[in-house]
Amino acid sequence: MRKRTARGGARHHRRGRFAILTLRVCLYGCVGPAAALPGAEPVELFAFERYDVVTGSRERQTILTGFLVGGSMADLAVVDGDEDDGRRLRILTFRAGEWVPEVETTLRPGTSFVDVAAIDGRDRLVVYGGGRLTWFDPESETERELAAVESDFRSPRRGEVVHVDITRDLNGDGRNELVVPQNHAFHVLVQGSGGTFADPVTVGPSTGPDRVYRGDGSRFRPWDDGGRVHEMDYDLDGRRDLVFWNQDHFAVHLQDQRGLFAAEASTTFTTEVAFDSDDHASLAAPQEVRHRRIGDSLTGAPTGRVLRSLTDLNGDGVADLVVFSLDLRSMWNVRFTYEVHPGAPTPEGGTVFAPDAGATILSDSLPYEIGPYDFDNDGQVDVMFRTMRFGVFKTVRMIGAGMLTRSVPMRLDFYRMEGGLYSGKPSAVRKIRGRAPGVSGEKGIFHPSVLVGDVNGDGRDDLVVQKGRKGLNVFVGVPGPELFAGSPEEVAIAMPNEEYTWLVDLNRDGKQDVLMHHTFTTEPHRVTILVAK
Repeated sequence: MRKRTARGGARHHRRGRFAILTLRVCLYGCVGPAAALPGAEPVELFAFERYDVVTGSRERQTILTGFLVGGSMADLAVVDGDEDDGRRLRILTFRAGEWVPEVETTLRPGTSFVDVAAIDGRDRLVVYGGGRLTWFDPESETERELAAVESDFRSPRRGEVVHVDITRDLNGDGRNELVVPQNHAFHVLVQGSGGTFADPVTVGPSTGPDRVYRGDGSRFRPWDDGGRVHEMDYDLDGRRDLVFWNQDHFAVHLQDQRGLFAAEASTTFTTEVAFDSDDHASLAAPQEVRHRRIGDSLTGAPTGRVLRSLTDLNGDGVADLVVFSLDLRSMWNVRFTYEVHPGAPTPEGGTVFAPDAGATILSDSLPYEIGPYDFDNDGQVDVMFRTMRFGVFKTVRMIGAGMLTRSVPMRLDFYRMEGGLYSGKPSAVRKIRGRAPGVSGEKGIFHPSVLVGDVNGDGRDDLVVQKGRKGLNVFVGVPGPELFAGSPEEVAIAMPNEEYTWLVDLNRDGKQDVLMHHTFTTEPHRVTILVAK
């Protein structure tokens, strides 16, 4: 493992730091996007320190981070799998300026997936396989029993142990619950004091379309990507409940004063808001077009309305209902809407949603991603769309340019919510470029990494966007309607595909660091880490 800021040893180390620092000075003193706005505060600037860690040559490899051994810097957990049911675990810990091997052992045969959860205040590697949840004890190098629970989640590739995100604080007590996917529902295990877990409660519909969980390279996220179980305070008692759509009504598992959820649905309710499905994947966009491979035809519905979320968007303490609708007549005729139906208390102590939308986003673009964020920290939920605009002349130009450059133009459209409403036009726009290989069987578009998080520690979200195969653009978050600086700081670095880049706070300093997993078939895998300074 080597620490550096640019390729080529100590001389390039100094040059890389100087290049980034020079850009910092230029951003603050020359470009000055925040300072150019009257009354704006100067932005906090930053640099990255780079580390490279070689993690081995197994074809199927999963990387996780967590404070597993107890140091001040997060450890790297490397899990290798093979078709002969081999399950190797290595934990690399940070010592004397580099990540070095600390533990090397094997996990039990039949291990399907892993995750990192905070249990009794300590990060633990959680292991699932064969109807058992365990956590790995690095001191004794053994697995400790957690619970007996069934899951039918498997990697699409034989022999692979995948990272499945099964942790979430559902009851707001600061502890991680475990949400284990099974059929169309989840087994929910609430964590109590001392790292104990309550008996599993099954929440979710018993029937529905086949699940399609898209792994993003770093992990699968069935709770988020499935989107069929929602967290909302239905009875407005200050505690979050679990709600799901069950064919023709909503079913509610209320949370009690102990932080536990009812084993059976406590109540049900209906709504006048019309939608066709609660399954995000039932439409051709955004999920299917984002992952479509060349030569594959679209199987999702080109038109329809789906339940997107039940969450408080306008900050009034009552959940709102969001419907996403798609109208994809042709590549030249695409429209989508994002409707927010405000929630209100009922006299009986429940929640009702307005039949008419209180806030709406209309677009004539094809959506590839929808991301809710609170960019300006005002308690209202803003939205980011990754889109592509089509038109006869625009598409002809795009195809011509794509044949020469193998790239396609895309947009990030940001909509701020103000006073419970979205504006008719995006509050901010950033142009990005995807990569189009044009090879049958491959993805139609390799999307650039788009990451949102606070990398400079000023409390505002920053926008980190991949720039081709050789760099990152960092748009620093700024106050005001523009949300991000107009000009980015540029970081020259070799990039993996989008799904193998993510943000994580590795040293608990409140700043998000960048982690990239470079996967290879002919040479050892490598993890590149950019620690925000």
